[in-house]
Amino acid sequence: MKNGWNIRNDLYSIDSTTISKATFEKHFFKTSEKVTFTFNGWDGKSYDGETRTACIYKTDLFGYDTAKFIKVGKSIHCIDEAWMVTEKATGESHPTAVWAVDVAKA
Repeated sequence: MKNGWNIRNDLYSIDSTTISKATFEKHFFKTSEKVTFTFNGWDGKSYDGETRTACIYKTDLFGYDTAKFIKVGKSIHCIDEAWMVTEKATGESHPTAVWAVDVAKA
């Protein structure tokens, strides 16, 4: 299993941080499964572990069979279940979302 945040190295990219919308649509598919996660401050606001919920995306790329991805805005993030953060307001632990790659507009 490869680390999800390294997926940009296995995709044809426009540059080192962005893939085309066509590449995204070809290799990622939305599932009915949802995940509650935190950015743990990476978004500039969730410093106390505040959470969000998003649909999980999977990919057909070899080596990422068990990786969980989410799309927030123009970015694809990998859910890192080994990096759990406790939300101060509820005391619950949630996985952290780690940026993987941006998706260009069509």
